[in-house]
Amino acid sequence: MPAARFRFLVVVLAIAVAALLPTAAQAQCVSTQSCIAVHSGGGCDSQACCTSVCAADPTCCFSSWDAGCVALANISCAGYCGSAASGSCYAPHANPACDTASCCNAVCAIDAFCCQTTWDLTCVQYAGFACPGTPGTCGQASGDCYTTHSQGACNDATCCTAVCTIDPTCCESAWDFFCVYAAEQTCVSGCYPTPDDNAVAEVEDCDQRTNDPCYGTTGGAPEAMTANIQISGRLGRPPSSINGPDVDVYRVIVPDTDGDGIAKVQLTFASSPQAWAALVADSNCAPIASSLAHVSTSLCVEVGSTPTCVPAGAYRIVVSGGAYPQLGGGDISCLSANRYNVKLIVTQSCVACSPNGPSCFVPHTTGGCRTATCCAAVCSNDPFCCDSTWDTGCVASSAALCVTSAPANDLCANAIAVAVGDTPFNTMRSGNELGALAAPCAPAGYARDVWFAYTANVSGVIDIGTCGSWYDTLIGVYTGSCGALTQIACNDNGTICAGNSASRLSIVAECGVRYLIRVGPKFNKGSDSLQGGDTVLHIGVGQVVPCAPACPADLNHSGGVDAQDITILLNGWGSSSGDINGDGTTNALDVAALLNAWGPCL
Repeated sequence: MPAARFRFLVVVLAIAVAALLPTAAQAQCVSTQSCIAVHSGGGCDSQACCTSVCAADPTCCFSSWDAGCVALANISCAGYCGSAASGSCYAPHANPACDTASCCNAVCAIDAFCCQTTWDLTCVQYAGFACPGTPGTCGQASGDCYTTHSQGACNDATCCTAVCTIDPTCCESAWDFFCVYAAEQTCVSGCYPTPDDNAVAEVEDCDQRTNDPCYGTTGGAPEAMTANIQISGRLGRPPSSINGPDVDVYRVIVPDTDGDGIAKVQLTFASSPQAWAALVADSNCAPIASSLAHVSTSLCVEVGSTPTCVPAGAYRIVVSGGAYPQLGGGDISCLSANRYNVKLIVTQSCVACSPNGPSCFVPHTTGGCRTATCCAAVCSNDPFCCDSTWDTGCVASSAALCVTSAPANDLCANAIAVAVGDTPFNTMRSGNELGALAAPCAPAGYARDVWFAYTANVSGVIDIGTCGSWYDTLIGVYTGSCGALTQIACNDNGTICAGNSASRLSIVAECGVRYLIRVGPKFNKGSDSLQGGDTVLHIGVGQVVPCAPACPADLNHSGGVDAQDITILLNGWGSSSGDINGDGTTNALDVAALLNAWGPCL
C-alpha cells in the first residue's frame, strides 16, 4: 500500500476513534482561535473539531495549530463554519454549517437552525442574499452547470444563458442549488416550446422560401401576422438542400386604439435551437441592426424584449437561427423539435414621464412620474418603472438617482414652521437625529426623520397625523429646545387613519408654546419604508380657544400703542369696537388702559 494512502487511512481511523474515546486533548481545546486558520498555541474554538483533530495529531493541541491541523479540520470537521467537510453553502446537506466561514456566520445570524441542526433549502435561500458570491460570464466561468459554486454562471454557454434568462441571479451572484435545478430542468435536448392555445401555425413548410423576401436565399413575401396572436413556426433545411438558411419574415400592424398615434410593443420569443427575433421597419430589407427590439433564446426558454412605445402602423418581424444579428446561423435541420413561438404584444399605455403624472416618490399602479429628469433616469435604469408599474422599487431608485442632498428640515435646528393645514414633505436622504423613539410608542424606532415647528395660536386640542401615507410612519411631539427635548406625545399606527400604518395623535396645546414635531418612516427590516418618500403632514384643530392678543391696546396692530390707536378708540366710543379691558364697552377705563400701554408692544 502506498505510504500516502496508508497515512490517510491512519488519520481517518484516528478521527473515528476520537469521536468515541475522549482524550487528554480535550483539556487543551480551550482556544478562541479558528479551527481553519493557522495560529500559535494549541487547540481551536470548537471542542468537537479540536478533539477530533488532536486525536489524529496531538501536536495540534500541545504545540501549535499549524497548516497540517487546518488540513485535518477541513477534512474532518463537518458542522463547523468554514470547514470544507461541512459542504457547499449553496447546496443543502444533512449536517449543519457550510464551507465558507463568512457566509456560514451570516446565514446562521439570521437562522441559528442552519448551524445547529442541518443546512437545508431555507439556509441555501438565505445564502443567496446574505453571501451572494461573485458575478460570472456564461461560457467563461470554470464551474459546471450541474454543481454549485460561489461564482455566477457556468461553463456551458448555451445552458448558462438559458438558466440566467429564467433567473438572472444565477449569473449575477452564486450558481446555487436553484440554478443547478434550473439547469437540470432546462438544459435538455429535444425540448419543444409550448404554443398558446390560440397560436397560428407558420404557413411556410421546411425548406421552402415563401416568407423570406430579403434575407439569405430569398423568396416570396412577408407572412401576415396579427398583433397579440402567437405564431408557431419552424427553422431548418435538409442537409442536402441547395436552398440557403431559413429566415422567416412576418408583417404586423400595430394599432392605435386610443388615438394618440403611438402604442407600446413587446416582442416575445421561445425557440428550441439557438435563434432570435427582431422588430424592424416595414420597408424592403431594413437592416437588422436598425431593429426597434430584438430577443435571443434557446432551449425553449421564453424571453421578452423591453416594452417600448413606437408609432402605430406596419412593421416586420424577422426570425433567424444563430446569434443576433447573424442571419441563418447554426446547423438547424428540419427536425420536428426545431420549433419557435413568436408574438408581438401591443398595448396602448404609453404615457409615462409627464408633468401631469403622479409623484416620483410615491408608488402608483401606472408607469412613469411627473419629474421628467428623474423619471428618465429611473426608467433608463429599470424600464419596468415606465412600462408597467411605478412600484416601491422605483421609488427607492428615485431616492438613489434623483435626490442628492438631505431635506432642508433634516435637523431639529432647521425645523420648518407649519400652521394648521396640510404640509407635503419628503424623507428621502434624511438622517436619524435622535435614534429610536422611546418605548412603548414604537420599540423599532425611526429609520429617518424630518422636523417641523408649530407655534400654537389657539389653546385646546390639536390633531397631528400622516393619514393617507403609503409607508409606515412615526410621529413624536416635543417641547423645549433641540438640545433639551421633552417628548409629550408619540404615535406609531393611528386609529381611524387611512394609509399604510400611518400615524395620528392629539395634544392639548397652550397659547404661544412652540411644539417640535418629528416625523419619519418606521424602521422595518427589509422594507422600502427605509427610504420613505412623499407624504403629507396634517395639522387640524378640535375644541380650541383663540389666544388673547399679546398687546390689546394696539388696536391697529402696528406693533405699538400711539395716537392712531386713540383715534380708533374714540371712534368706537360706547360700542365694543375699541374695547381694551374686555368689559364689552369702549369707555374711560379703556382710555386709561391705552395710556398705561403707551409705546412699543413688549
